[in-house]
Amino acid sequence: MSWDALQGTTVTHFASPLEGDRFGLSIGRVVVGQDAIESTAAQELVGLLDTATEELLIVRWPTHMVALGAAAAASQRSIIPADVLMYWEVPASRLQPDDVALAERGLRTAVPTGADPATRRALEHVVRDSFRDYGNHYTANPRLDRQLALDGYLDWASRSLAHDPEDVVLLMHEDEPVGVATLTVGNDGDDLEILLAGLTGAVQGQGWYHHLLAGVGDQARARGCGRVIISTQAHNLRVQRAWARAGFRPFGAVTTVHAMRRP
Repeated sequence: MSWDALQGTTVTHFASPLEGDRFGLSIGRVVVGQDAIESTAAQELVGLLDTATEELLIVRWPTHMVALGAAAAASQRSIIPADVLMYWEVPASRLQPDDVALAERGLRTAVPTGADPATRRALEHVVRDSFRDYGNHYTANPRLDRQLALDGYLDWASRSLAHDPEDVVLLMHEDEPVGVATLTVGNDGDDLEILLAGLTGAVQGQGWYHHLLAGVGDQARARGCGRVIISTQAHNLRVQRAWARAGFRPFGAVTTVHAMRRP
């Protein structure tokens, strides 16, 4: 979920028909804004969980608002802890390409010129291979099909490409796609956020991920963005170590739970 979508001072609730159609049950999303008052948000959250009609509510709140876990548990819904999202940031100027290393390894970054079928297939190949066994918040819920969760990542990436091909950065190895990052510019125009990023399994562990991040840095500077943001589940330590080596630092944490309507 983008950092911009988590901002605000209130508790918001909205339907998520794409997810509902994918998983075959009614789904809504609830977000407690980063600047909400914790005690007020706790009261609003319980009331919302008790009155909302969706079978599943995907609820997110700032992790430092520790009282909201007990508030959710006091509702009439079953609460499934799903994940904690860690948000990291880096000045765009830190993500500089190493042209010598790229040439030595036969690598280059590329931005698609259009959403043609070949580009979509390349995007889907990398996303499917990279996220196949990833433990996201959907996989915490036994009511949701794990394969359909992967389809959600594929759909998310494809919609980024269709919206604007420049929102996709590919890492190519000898003209074969081995990495992908999908992007969005923040509301204030200063942040470029990475929504999805990954490498195919065959090339992981070789230090190539840094080159993908550097390609994102190029896009950030081209768009006049001063900061790059990225997020992942707290358990994904390997990629967070890579971010730290690239100069990122953590700045936010968001808790996710699934609130299921009881039979």
